[in-house]
Amino acid sequence: MTGALALAAERLLTPHQREIAQLQRTRGRACLEPAEADALATLHDTLPPNPSGVDEVTGLLTRPVSRELEIPEYYRYSCMHSYGWFLDLFPDDPVAGALLALHTTLTDLVEVERAAWEAGIQPECGDERIKCLDEAIAVVCGTVVNQVLRVRVGDLVDQAAVDPVLARRTVLLAESTRFPRSDRHEEYVFLRAVQCSETLFFLVRRLAVETAATKDEFPARAAARLGLAGVCAGLLNDVFRVLRTLTPEGFMTFRDFTGAASAVQSLNYHAMEISIYGYDPRKAEVFGAVGHLGVLNSTEVRSHQPLKAALAGTADQRLEEGWNELDRALSKWRGGHYRFARTYLPSDTPASGGTDGAAYVKRFVKKDACVAGADPFGGLPLLSGFLYR
Repeated sequence: MTGALALAAERLLTPHQREIAQLQRTRGRACLEPAEADALATLHDTLPPNPSGVDEVTGLLTRPVSRELEIPEYYRYSCMHSYGWFLDLFPDDPVAGALLALHTTLTDLVEVERAAWEAGIQPECGDERIKCLDEAIAVVCGTVVNQVLRVRVGDLVDQAAVDPVLARRTVLLAESTRFPRSDRHEEYVFLRAVQCSETLFFLVRRLAVETAATKDEFPARAAARLGLAGVCAGLLNDVFRVLRTLTPEGFMTFRDFTGAASAVQSLNYHAMEISIYGYDPRKAEVFGAVGHLGVLNSTEVRSHQPLKAALAGTADQRLEEGWNELDRALSKWRGGHYRFARTYLPSDTPASGGTDGAAYVKRFVKKDACVAGADPFGGLPLLSGFLYR
C-alpha cells in the first residue's frame, strides 16, 4: 500500500511495529502460522496496563489477536477498538470525530484502489468503484457539522493535517485498521465498508439521541442534527454502492476467511435501530444468544423512547421533513442489505452469524414490530456512546 496515509504511517511506526503490521498483512490474519499468532498475542497480552507512547501503538496493532481478552469475532475482524481510541480525542464532539474517522477510512480505501488500478490488478469495475468513493468523500467533505460557524468536515480535515496530535492519531487510525483476514484485494473493500458502516451506525444513533433531547428547547439545533443524521443515513447507501462493485464470485473468494465475524454481533447497528424505531422483541433471542448483545435486552434499553415516537405528531415542519428523509434513507439501506445478502450468498451457504442469511435480514426490513418505550433517558448513556468490545 503506497497511499499518503500508508506512507505517513511508515514514518510514525518503529521498525518493529512495521514488522508486526506487515506480518499480519502479507497473507492476512487468518493465514498466520500458529507460532506467529502466538507471538503476536503474547506481545499484546504482556503490554503494561493502559499503555502509552510506543506501547499504545503496539497495542492497537495487536489487540485483535489477544488470547486473554474476550473479543467477539466481529470486533477482532473490524478493529473497532481503534475507532474507539480515535474518538477518545473528541469527548465533547464525537460527531465531528466520527465524521473525520469516516473520511480517513474512505480516503485510505480510495488510495488503495487507485494504487491497484495503476498497478494493473484492479478488476473491470475498478473505475466505477473509485468514482463511487470519490463521490462519497465529496459528500463527507461538504457536510456541515457546525451550523452556527458553518464548519464543514473538509475544514476539519484541513485542521487535522496541521495539528500534530490529530494528524498522528488520524494516520494511526488508518494504519491500525488495515488488517483483512486474507490476501484477496476484494476483501479490503469489504473490510473498509464494514468499518465505514459501523461509524455511520454510531453517527445516526448519536444524532438521533441529540435530536430527541433538544427538540423542545432548541428546535433549530434539533432540526440541524436530524438533517445531519439523514446525510449519514444516505452515506450508508453510498457505502453499499461501493460494496456492489464486488462481484458475487469475488465476494466468495474471501468470505470463508471471515469465519464467525458476523455483523449480527454489531452493537452499534442494533443500538441504532433501537434509538430510531424502538426495541424489537423478535430480536430478544438473538441478543440473549450473543453474549455481548445481552445488554440490549435490559429494562432500561427496552424503556427507551425512540426518535420515531419522540417526533410523532410534531408540529415543526423541519423535524417532520427531517424524519421522513431519515426514515426513507434507512429503509433504502435495509432493502439494500437484504438484496446484497440474497445476491451474494448462495442459498446453500450458511450465514456467518448462525442465522438463515437473507431470510433473517428480510424479517427485519420493516419496523412494524418495534415497541416504543416512554423514557427519553432510557438506556442512556449506552445508546449515545460508541460501542465495541
